[in-house]
Formats: sequence, structure tokens, C-alpha cells
Amino acid sequence: MARSAVFATAFAAAVLAGRLTVMDGTSLSLVWPAAGVAAVWFAAQRRAGTLVLDVAALALITFVLNRATGASGALAGCFVAANLLQVTLVQALLHRWAPDLWGAGGRRPLTGTRHLIVLLGAAAVASAGGALVGVVGAGLLTGQWSTLTAAVWLVRNSVSLVLGLTVGLRVGYLATAWRSGRRGAGAVPAPVMRAELPWQRLGRAGTGELTGLLVVSGVAYLVIFDVLQTLPIAFPLLVVTVWAALRFDTTVVALHSLAVGVLAVVFTLGGDGPFAFVDDDALTALLVQAFVGMVAVLGLVLALGRDERQVLLGQVRAQAAEADQRTEHARVLAGAARLVHTSAQVRTDICRAAQQITGADLVHLLEPDGAGNITTTASTGADTTPATFALDGEPSLTARAFRTGRAHFLADVRQAPHLSAPVRHLAGFASAAWQPVRSHRQESLGVLTLVWHRPLAALPDHVPPMLETLASEAAAAVEREDLLARLAQAADHDPLTGLVNRRRWDTATATETARARRSGQPLTMAIVDLDHFKAYNDTHGHLAGDELLRAFAHAATAQLRDIDVLARWGGEEFALALPGCTTQQALAVAARIHAAVPAGQTCTIGLARWTPGEDAAQVMRRADAALYAGKNGGRDTTVTAPDPLPRQTRPTLTPTPSTQ
Repeated sequence: MARSAVFATAFAAAVLAGRLTVMDGTSLSLVWPAAGVAAVWFAAQRRAGTLVLDVAALALITFVLNRATGASGALAGCFVAANLLQVTLVQALLHRWAPDLWGAGGRRPLTGTRHLIVLLGAAAVASAGGALVGVVGAGLLTGQWSTLTAAVWLVRNSVSLVLGLTVGLRVGYLATAWRSGRRGAGAVPAPVMRAELPWQRLGRAGTGELTGLLVVSGVAYLVIFDVLQTLPIAFPLLVVTVWAALRFDTTVVALHSLAVGVLAVVFTLGGDGPFAFVDDDALTALLVQAFVGMVAVLGLVLALGRDERQVLLGQVRAQAAEADQRTEHARVLAGAARLVHTSAQVRTDICRAAQQITGADLVHLLEPDGAGNITTTASTGADTTPATFALDGEPSLTARAFRTGRAHFLADVRQAPHLSAPVRHLAGFASAAWQPVRSHRQESLGVLTLVWHRPLAALPDHVPPMLETLASEAAAAVEREDLLARLAQAADHDPLTGLVNRRRWDTATATETARARRSGQPLTMAIVDLDHFKAYNDTHGHLAGDELLRAFAHAATAQLRDIDVLARWGGEEFALALPGCTTQQALAVAARIHAAVPAGQTCTIGLARWTPGEDAAQVMRRADAALYAGKNGGRDTTVTAPDPLPRQTRPTLTPTPSTQ
């Protein structure tokens, strides 16, 4: 509404100025700046929702001011129709021929010869339409009509439209871009704006040159139109137009053309200058308007042609910069992927890679814990406190990202409706993002949570695809690490009981005997055999036998320390290493194991204390002999093997009751 009021005021002033140049004995104005003002008015207000008000204001102002300056009611109505038709035609043609142009519905500035040709064509057609209504109507009403009058209308309105729209479209685009930048929403980024609209910052030297141009232009027009008015020449004035077009911005060129055009018209209307020698006022008006139009078109052709070249060069530079940026992004992503795939700490390095790509202050990798929660398994940043969220509990974007597999970004975490309360109240958290980590089968493996302490209006365009790619690489790396861990588990552990197997046992006992040799600490080994296991198997079935083995492994492990080693020795036999345990301490452990045998079953245990000079295999042979002595002695007992004696044959083994 405010802009409409300003334009209406400017239009009224332009109508009055035009009516002051009405030729004697006619109703035709020699100049009509209102045409350009009206075109800019409706271009600027195209999306403002004030069309009905603007049409009414233009019609009322045209009618009232024409009536006030001597036109009849019918003639004023004819001029209203002509102005409305003219402004409607120019807007419709611009929208059809250049829909990307600012003021025609698009967001592009007036640049290049294509836009100039469209502008000239739209101005000529619209002026012709206005002339058809205005001149023919005025001729019918006044009885005065001529081809020359129609030509004056066509040329003067075309010149007014071209100059007015050139200035209005350029200034309007700059104003829109500036306001968008101030608001921070939908702003035209500086590199894009430079590529779309070359804008020359004058600086001190440029300001001085522009001042010189204006002074020289004023002096030149004064000399041609006043001092040397007896010489019917005007072409030297084109020099200053070429100077302006080659040295200054197109907007400056348009304003300069408008200013010198006003000078030419004012001098001519005052009876001075090379065009004043013509006796016919209409022909004089036609000549001076044609001169102004030629000056304007020459300057705009040169300036917009230069703009077009600069725009193309700017676009090439922007594309080159974008290519360099993409190359850098690819390098960073490749480095991150390489780090993830070659790391010994895959999960931590996934977080580091995400932080490197996004610049986040804090990154967490959260994975399911098997108990209905998703919890931190790795993190990097200032706050690495683990976080846990229920997958089916309080609303949580972490859980939502995991369940749906969709990424989320929040510019302000404090305003998020679906953010868990603990996260919302964390101090210093401004923006956050959630990137699901999904396998190639589209199964959710986890979520990368990224937090910024500074607010981000939006993620940069390159970040989401890079995060998605990193998440894919992370999924592959996590799956590979988990697979390797399972393979390592399978290689070193018994698949039925989960205990270490003979391969891992040999490594562990070699390590323990070496440690005992160095430290002098005691070491006891044992073999445990489940009594009558074959009979249990035959009675209850193989599945029940397998379950008994699993249950015994679990129950026996519960009686041991973390440093003790329990292994599946074979069949229903288990091997046990007790670092730091004397024989008496080992007997206490054996008693606990006897008591823990499940399903009402019993076991027999053979113990052997390691002595210096023995290896693990020798100790286990003595423990095995003790075991068989116990089995031969009635089972459900613990037998201790005596220490080896030099040059001694097989020792005599004495069963020890299991209650010992």
C-alpha cells in the first residue's frame, strides 16, 4: 500500500509534467514520462496484491489531471483507456517473452541484449496499442488527427517506457536483493548476485570520473543546444553516451541517458537546439524524442552487451569455483571414508569424519543396545558423555531417525516439538542434525547425532549428501567390524557354550605359564568332566545334552574371576586355568563348581599345580591323569595330582572327596 501511494504520487507528477508540454492547437503532449512511471509502478507491484487499487488510482489520476488541464471528459476517458491498455500490454508481453525478468514475475535482473530486445519490442507494441486508442480516439473527438501525431505518440511513449523500465527494473532488483539480504531469508548470495548482475563499486577514482562525465555531459549539451544552436548537429553528443556505456554500470548509463534526454527535450521545448529549426511542433517533438531514444538504445546496447559478457564470465568463474569446491568436498569425503575403512577404532573415527565434514562441535554415534534403547557407542567433541534414548518411550528425534531412516535438521533445538526433554535443556546446544546409518539392506544400524553450539539457519547444500555418503560408508565399516569380531569370536570360541576353544586355550595357557615363570606366582590347571553325560544324553536327548553343556558353562563361569580361563576341552570335558591360585585355593574353586552343576548332575575334576620347568601340556597331562583317577574312584570328586618328581614313574593318585 505504501509503495502504491508513492508510485501514484510520482505518476501524478509525471502526468502534470507531460500535460505542460501539450502542443498548441492539439491535445497531444510532446513528452509523456507518465508512461515509464506507470510501467515501473505495475512491475514493482505485480505480486503485491494491489492490482485493483493500482488500476483505479491510475485511471482516477489520469482522468482528473487531464480534466484539470483542459481536456474534455470524453478525451480524458480516452487517455485513461490508452494508458491502461499500454501498461497492461507491456506487462503481459514482458511476462510472456521474459518470464525470468524481475518485474515480469521472475527473479533475474535486466541483463544482456536478449532482455533489451524484449524490452524494446514490448515498449513498441504497447505504445502502438496506446496510440491506437489515444490518437484515434482524440482524432475522433477533436477532429484533429495525423500520421505525424501518431508517430509522436509512438516514439515518445516507447522512449519513456524503455528508459523508465530500464531504471526501474535494475533498481527494483537491487532493492529486492538488498532487502532479502537484510532479512536473511531468501537472500541472494553475494557470488550469485555478482554473477547475475555486475555491479561496479565506483571507489574514489570512479566517483571522480563519474563527476567528470556529468560535468562534461552538461557542458556538451549546453554548447550544442544553446551556444551552437545555429548548427543543426547533435551527433557529437553521442560521445558522452559511449563514454558512460564503456565505463559505468548499466543502471548509471540508463540514468545518464534519462538525464541527458530531459536536457534535450527541455532545450528543444524552449526553442533552442538543432531540432528547434523545424517549424512543425509535432515534427520537432518526433525528432527530439527519436534522438533521445537513439542515445538511450546506443548506451544500453553497449552497457548490456558488456554486462552479458561479464555475466557469462561470472558464471564460468562461479562454476569453476563450484567445481573446485566439489573437488575439495570429494577429497574430504574420500579421506573420511579411507579413515573409516582403515581405522582400528571404526566408530570413533566415524564421528571424527562427520565432525570434519560438517564442522559440528559434538558428534555421537548411537546404536541399539539390545534392550529396547539406542545408546552412545562412540563420540567426539567437547561433551562425550554417553546418551541413551528409549526406542519406544518419550518422543525423541534420535529414536525417530533410527526407526524411519530419515535425516532431520533443527535450526533451533530449543523450539523442537519432538525433542526429548534432556536434550532440549542442554546448555549451549543451538542446532542439531540426525543422520541415520543404514545397511545396504536398508536396515537401521544406528544414528549419527551432530550438534552445533552456534545457530545454523540451514545446513550448507553440500553437507546432507556428504553425510548420507559417510553414513553409507560407516554402515559398511561397522558391519565389517562386527563381522570380523564374530569371525574372531568363532575362531577362538566354542559355538555351543561360548567358552574359549582349544586354540584359544593353548594361547592363554602359554601366556599364563610364562607369566608364572617370570613372577613366581602359583598357577593351577584343571580338567572338569560331567559325570554320566552319555547316559544323560541317551535319556533326555541330544538337545537336552547341549542345553546341559551350555548351562554348566554359564554356571561354572559365574564361580570364576575375570582372569580365570574356562575352555571347552572336548565333548563333556572342560579345561580350567586359575592364575595366582594355590592348590588349596583351587580346591575351593572346584568345590563351588561341584555345587553349581545344573540339572542334578555331578562332575569330576582333576587338578594339577604348575611347577617350574613344565609347560602347559605337561601340567594338563597330570591333571588328566588325576581326572581319570577320580572317575575310576567313583566320580563326583576332585583329585589333586602330585607334583612331578625327578626320574619318577607314574605317581600314585589318591581321590579327594568333593566336599574337601
